[in-house]
Amino acid sequence: MTKEKQTSKQIDEKQKSEEVKISHFQDSIKANIELKDVLKLALKQTSTTIREVLPKLSIATAKYIHEFKDNLKDKTVTDDMMKLLSKKQLTTHCYSLVGYNRKNEVNDLFEKLVSRAIRLAIMCVDFPDEFSVDAETNEVFIMSKILEPKIPVKIKGSKITKLQINKDESLEPVTTYAVDQVFKRKYPTGTRKTTTKDETADEIFKNITIDFLKGFEKLIAYSSKHNVKFFDMVEEDTFEKLETIRYLLNSQDYIDVKTFSVEYQPDFNGNLERTKVKQVSK
Repeated sequence: MTKEKQTSKQIDEKQKSEEVKISHFQDSIKANIELKDVLKLALKQTSTTIREVLPKLSIATAKYIHEFKDNLKDKTVTDDMMKLLSKKQLTTHCYSLVGYNRKNEVNDLFEKLVSRAIRLAIMCVDFPDEFSVDAETNEVFIMSKILEPKIPVKIKGSKITKLQINKDESLEPVTTYAVDQVFKRKYPTGTRKTTTKDETADEIFKNITIDFLKGFEKLIAYSSKHNVKFFDMVEEDTFEKLETIRYLLNSQDYIDVKTFSVEYQPDFNGNLERTKVKQVSK
């Protein structure tokens, strides 16, 4: 019994010792100085100046990640050490550098800025050819084919368009909002399985709209050429459904949906927030 207690105590002390070593290692990184300075600016930001500070914070975070990895070259790398470079742990580190505690007071704008800057920094480090930040102009660049994996291309001599794989590797300037969308594709996380018909419809709606457009364009092409394949695509109730779709697209409901999609967007926590756009063309 005594031996087991001593062993447990030794294990506990070893774990505490490792935690202290990791903490000292993390605090010894020189890039913390610049990172802390930019984070202090970030705490004071408003929605109108966030785009100026976010690129700077991303650059400072990337420098921290690079130095962290460089300092590990001559050390034994453990899972606990590498976890410190996860988005969650980087967020915790940034908060601690400026003493931010969301339990005391929540600063949504600061959290949004930090979250997006960390995502951009991680991608800049992992995929340096695909992502870039201009320190002088505060512009963010993403490779075209990463930003839009598929692009619509109009078929010569026809009104029909089709999606083709985007092979363009040029860097395109983007708004920082695009960072969140690309990050989700680069680092996908598991989602719960849908169980109801409504949930399934929600999940596949974006794919349905793409497939519907392609199918409808093909339907137009077949009818214009009097191609018998037209009838392989339709059933008795097909046009009843198309009439319902036509009615919805010309209704006030569609205008309301379109307006909502432009005037609002999800924030980094998945909550609803207003965009700067005040109205949409009807």
